[in-house]
Amino acid sequence: MSDLTRQNPHANTSAADALELLADEIELKLANEDYDAATEAINRDLAASWFALRPWRAIEIIQLLGSKSSSPPPLMKAARKVLVEDTRGTISPSSVWSDITMSDSREIFLLCVLRVADLRLKGRTREALQQSLEMEKYLGLMQPLLDSYHGWALNTAVQIGISAMLAGDFTLALTSFTRAQMHVPIPKYAFLTRDALVKSALIHACFGNSMTARSLIHRADSVPRTSSWVEAHIDAHRDFAEVLVTFDTYEQALERLDSISLHDIGDMWPFYVLAVHRILEGGGYHDQLKHRLEMFDTMPLLRIDGDGFLGSIIPLKRATIAMQAGRGTEAQGFLDRADQSLAFTRLFQAAANIHVGRTQQAIQQVSRLRVDTRGFRLMEVRRLAILAAAQYQSDEHEGCIATLKRAAQMPRGLTPTEVQLFSTETREIATKHVPNWPIDNDGPSVFLTGLPKPGLGLTDREVEIIQYLADGYTRAKMAEAMFISVNTLKTHLKSIYKKLEVSSAEEAVVGAQRRGLL
Repeated sequence: MSDLTRQNPHANTSAADALELLADEIELKLANEDYDAATEAINRDLAASWFALRPWRAIEIIQLLGSKSSSPPPLMKAARKVLVEDTRGTISPSSVWSDITMSDSREIFLLCVLRVADLRLKGRTREALQQSLEMEKYLGLMQPLLDSYHGWALNTAVQIGISAMLAGDFTLALTSFTRAQMHVPIPKYAFLTRDALVKSALIHACFGNSMTARSLIHRADSVPRTSSWVEAHIDAHRDFAEVLVTFDTYEQALERLDSISLHDIGDMWPFYVLAVHRILEGGGYHDQLKHRLEMFDTMPLLRIDGDGFLGSIIPLKRATIAMQAGRGTEAQGFLDRADQSLAFTRLFQAAANIHVGRTQQAIQQVSRLRVDTRGFRLMEVRRLAILAAAQYQSDEHEGCIATLKRAAQMPRGLTPTEVQLFSTETREIATKHVPNWPIDNDGPSVFLTGLPKPGLGLTDREVEIIQYLADGYTRAKMAEAMFISVNTLKTHLKSIYKKLEVSSAEEAVVGAQRRGLL
């Protein structure tokens, strides 16, 4: 008997489904050491085999059959390279492709599926997204009449959606998940439909509309369950999406979050980190929040700094804490680790610019982000909160009030949680000058806190002068380099000292470093 024989993991399933029957068939053939028959069963429907067998078990079996089967098919050889041998991502794609029949669209498609999963596990989200889009290209070359049985189009839509989520392209993710929801139901792959609904709910819970998230969760709960191992992961994602949109108190939300199995969260851990941050921040658990983020940052989570949302969420959240504590240099260090192409990163960069006094730059940044936040309610609220704060800091009170009015006019008005995204100062202005601003529950602001006093932001010219000071330039050399008179330079220095609340060039350099300007 094979030493890899296991007990049936579906023993508690009330009725056998297609995936359970396939898993049992494969395990029975392995138990009888009929490796060629087991190979044939897997090769007949490799995608279903992957979802029927747990990943670690599927890898074990692929490794075993690679050595025991008399003639393993090309696709299984390629799968072995991707899942077993390429643990560090060092095997070239050309080496993998050489094992399969390039004229067989089915083989290429299924290898793309395996490679997408492998790239995501290695934290290479942008490559995974590109590989996901390759799946769609080869899908078009396959026989569409067979798709109602095999579910290739459904699987492709879900995989593109997940890859886009991790890469930080939430618009593409929602589009792909919507396509999956429109697909004809396939009982064997019902979990893919449920997954598309839950992942859409998770995006809306984190960045969009809470009502939409609750509706999607309700729809997901009505989808029949299967015996696939994926179901437990979907349950975990559903649960922390629900926590974000249905809690009564932050204490209750934290308790519910802590009850979720971290093992089952899988590659959706960045969204779990976001949920933990939101609950701890909103509840005022600042020390615990700082500790958890530091812990997450030191854990061996499979991520690459600067690669998609996966490689950005932890440094962005740590940057927020550093900003609020007035540690500008540290905050900028965290921001530099994030993916600069993401709208989410650029929102936090704009907030950081307010903290260091670059209010005009912040206004320009968030104004350009309007297209990126469209369709994502929470991101748009956050954008408006940053814009209002920057306008307030720049003494643009009319512009600030206009921005607050725009926020108050959002459909169904602002929720108490959304109000807390605005700075304390702009909330006070809104209460006085915006007629339909919601009654403020006096909950603490959780995003734009610790901002400098209005009028203390440095101009770009003043930042340039501080850089010269840090580089050791004399006043004469600075004036010459900037094509201004020494008297004009003295006027600038007087303004700088006042804004930084210092009395010497040395103190000005230290103060600028503390703000993160140098």
